[in-house]
Amino acid sequence: MIDAARSTRRTYALFLCALASWFCAQSMQNVTYQWLLTRSLSLSPERVGFAQMAAMLPSLFFLLVGGMTADRGDRRRLLGRFHIGQAVIFGLLAGAIASGWLGFEMLLGFAMVLGTLQAFALPARDAQISDVVAGNMSRAVAGMNVTQQGAMVLGAVVAGLANSLGVPAVVALQACVVLAGALAVARLPHTEARSREGAPGATLAELRAGLVEVVRSPVLGPVFAVIALLGVFFVGPFVVLLPLMVRDTYGGSPVRLGVINAMMPLGGILTGLWIVRRGGIGRKGNALLIGNAAAASCVALLAVRPPFALAALLVFGWGVGASFVMTSARTLFQEHASVSNRARVLSVFSLGIFGAGPLASLLSGALSRAVGTHAALGIEGSLSLAIIGLTAAFSRIRTLR
Repeated sequence: MIDAARSTRRTYALFLCALASWFCAQSMQNVTYQWLLTRSLSLSPERVGFAQMAAMLPSLFFLLVGGMTADRGDRRRLLGRFHIGQAVIFGLLAGAIASGWLGFEMLLGFAMVLGTLQAFALPARDAQISDVVAGNMSRAVAGMNVTQQGAMVLGAVVAGLANSLGVPAVVALQACVVLAGALAVARLPHTEARSREGAPGATLAELRAGLVEVVRSPVLGPVFAVIALLGVFFVGPFVVLLPLMVRDTYGGSPVRLGVINAMMPLGGILTGLWIVRRGGIGRKGNALLIGNAAAASCVALLAVRPPFALAALLVFGWGVGASFVMTSARTLFQEHASVSNRARVLSVFSLGIFGAGPLASLLSGALSRAVGTHAALGIEGSLSLAIIGLTAAFSRIRTLR
């Protein structure tokens, strides 16, 4: 019994190591991509929004396919291939930057390939936690979120050293980091592959299965709606408006861009550690609403053009609120998804966050051009607050546990 518990802890630790390598490299890429768009290429707000839309567009098309693939196959083998594939792309990107060949169109191509890998990896990774953990899922998910956010802080800090190390060196380091995660993945347990149905319409039915389960669920349906709100009003401001704010208001250095990118996951880390310490979240519906309201308030307050230190503190608060939302929602999806459709249901969870990202990026870029970056932050934060207020008043989501 003791040996089994130790084996479970060891497997969970390996899972977290693989997770950390992926999101550390991803965070480094977020900072270098933002710096290349806003400083190296000096793009307008609309083109920055378009570039971020292109990076997230694969999520809209491939997340559900990724969920179906993860339910059919051995998740360990799939994730190992995704790690190696991402390392190869980072290596090619580093070479293109160092040689001076990288232009706007080539950068978009790299971003879309990386976005496709992310769309397939997310549902496989989310489903894999149920393969390696038995017991308190809320606590395990909080530990997963803490590790993910910690890796993102580390990645943002390292990427902030681009002035000293050079952007090609930072991107090459991303390749090494994500490749190291493949070693941890290789030691995780296999997932028994399911044979696909033989009927002509089976593939389409498999793609629909997760979405149908979420829509019909009295728990997952309302949670998905709140997560979609997070995707519309928070993804665009984070990937488009924050880098524009750093460039236009705070000098645009890689160090400050790295600090801003690190503050949100840092807020998530401290919140996640508190959740782990208290043994999980009880009233998950309330946590969803309150976390969303806190995050939206911080976004709206950025409209007043605060000093850089206060802006960083507001982004930290944004991360605290988002952590409550993500931990509560992800736990509810893990607990209420059927075993046969787990990866597909979790791909719908990811689609709620990232599916609206392309449109949100274009919206944020257009708003920034029309009214200014800080005013755009105020508008999106205020709209989110209003919708959360209506959700709290007219839905039963606050009763979810």
